[in-house]
Amino acid sequence: MSALTTLQSDFQDYVLGSAGERPAIVGAVREQFGLKADARLAIYHNAYRIRLREALSASYDKTWSYIGDDMFAALADSYIAAHPSHHPNLRWFGGDFAAHAARELADHPFIAELAQFEWALGLAFDAPDAAAVSAAGLADIAPEAWGALVFGLHPSVRLLALEWNVVALWQALGQDQGPPDVEQAAAPQTWMVWRTADQPHFRSLPAAEAQALHRIGAGATFGDVCEAAGDEAAALAMAGYLQHWLAQGVLTAPR
Repeated sequence: MSALTTLQSDFQDYVLGSAGERPAIVGAVREQFGLKADARLAIYHNAYRIRLREALSASYDKTWSYIGDDMFAALADSYIAAHPSHHPNLRWFGGDFAAHAARELADHPFIAELAQFEWALGLAFDAPDAAAVSAAGLADIAPEAWGALVFGLHPSVRLLALEWNVVALWQALGQDQGPPDVEQAAAPQTWMVWRTADQPHFRSLPAAEAQALHRIGAGATFGDVCEAAGDEAAALAMAGYLQHWLAQGVLTAPR
């Protein structure tokens, strides 16, 4: 390698490495402005981690508000140590933060769920654009063809199974209100997060609707979705769900 390449590599190794290790780059740095080489290098080492913490704080600001500065800083630092950034865009650095919180704060699973919900809202906002199908767009489809239609879920759609009242926590924090007491539901509740009118939205789903959307996401035909619903009344309910999906821009055009 050239001298410049070696210098760049040594500097990167130092910035990404563990604090306290005497880096190879230190011999190439001069004392200046009263700061020794170690102190000057430490500025870059620390600034990189501060920037990563800022990115996590932006992605999980309600989680940060809920658990407080000290706990969030400790959780962020352990995440940074365990998950080196591999993305050129810091927007995606926090993708595994909720799973990390679930491991590190296993006694407080609702914190991981709150982070999971926040990340889903961010994904909905940043999801690729796609044309949602409307009721008018399906008007010319013959009745006998409906069973073979395969709809797609809009790229912004996320289906989350949440056991805790983290949506209520998020809403209270967003309104600068005291969060409610943490409560665990008797069974997981499915929430749909999606984007419409350029903003993330969310709502809870009855079990039948959630199952239908999961099947659509897996590529099932609309006929199979209706058949899997069970009895005739449940299949008829699919028509009502379909109206909601079309009005809310949840589906893309069928094939």
